[in-house]
Amino acid sequence: MKLTDIKPQKEWSTGQLQDLAESLERDFMAGSIIRETKQGAIRVSLEHAVGTSGKLKFEVFSNEHAPPHFRVSYDGESANFAIKDCAKLNGGLNQYEKTIQLWHRDNKQEIINKWNSTRPTNCPVGPYTE
Repeated sequence: MKLTDIKPQKEWSTGQLQDLAESLERDFMAGSIIRETKQGAIRVSLEHAVGTSGKLKFEVFSNEHAPPHFRVSYDGESANFAIKDCAKLNGGLNQYEKTIQLWHRDNKQEIINKWNSTRPTNCPVGPYTE
């Protein structure tokens, strides 16, 4: 078998998960997190980002590979993050990583619920469990 004989696997999006996308976009609009403190997150204000509603997508895919993960797409960039610990698997969005990590911590169970509710029976990666 030659490398040219291998066909890339097609992604099967389960669709944008609007409620989670809107939640993360609100966090993006509040500004990138510089660091967390006991009082809350310290952010850089992103005044230029006003009015960008609708640019963010949060997705999970049904035809997937391990580890269970989700994709965030925003303003022409995207990155994949592990559900388990929000480690970035690949992609961009570097300035938003801390924002995504904080959002993930607050929304992890909902992300797990979305992942598990979209697993088809033939999915190579089954339901997520802790």
